[in-house]
Amino acid sequence: MIHILSREFLDSFKSVRSILIILFITFVSYQSATFIDSNPGLIQEIVKIGGEEGTVYTAAIALIVLILGFLFVFATSHDLINKEIELKTIRLLVTKTSRMQIMVGKFLGTLLFWVATITISFAVIFIISGSWFLKDYFHSFVFLFYIVSFVVLVSTVFTKSKLTMFLGILFGIALPILGLASAVSSKWYLVPFKYLLPYRYLEGSIGLMFVPIIIGVIYLLISVFIMQRKDL
Repeated sequence: MIHILSREFLDSFKSVRSILIILFITFVSYQSATFIDSNPGLIQEIVKIGGEEGTVYTAAIALIVLILGFLFVFATSHDLINKEIELKTIRLLVTKTSRMQIMVGKFLGTLLFWVATITISFAVIFIISGSWFLKDYFHSFVFLFYIVSFVVLVSTVFTKSKLTMFLGILFGIALPILGLASAVSSKWYLVPFKYLLPYRYLEGSIGLMFVPIIIGVIYLLISVFIMQRKDL
């Protein structure tokens, strides 16, 4: 599993799309942090109305993860599982390790790549602000944990990479809209999205922030269950 994890993690950095996404997130984080740092009055005004200093500095990262997170992860990892099936490389992998270890290794390798990506951005903010905003960092981790597990599930259920590429674009656009709308609306048709998507849990208590992780683990377990019964 460690070999699969490390291979998936390192391969993620070889993609042009991945590099562009890292540069984009880092650049936006740097620009927003320097702007905030050069306008201390803005921080004081936001704190006066009940905001937190950390939220001001990390707002750009939060917006990117919340709005573009699904799209970015699908763009780089929509074929995380099904490409191995299409290329028949999964048959070689299962001779060396179990299917469960393959799934968990790929999940952790992809998650580690995204954790590294946001860690770079938070490190930039730390250099500028002098503070590491742990709560906001944990928020980003929880959200990415959920997204990566969901991408693993989609890539396991649908065995054609072209289909998951299309679904990735569809989900990447639709899910943030549905998630944010359900978090602020009480419409009956949005209720399932309110509880299945992670948006509403991030503004609650510390305990609620673990709900998306639990849902993500369920997605991963379903993916492993499906993989165990696939005819390779």
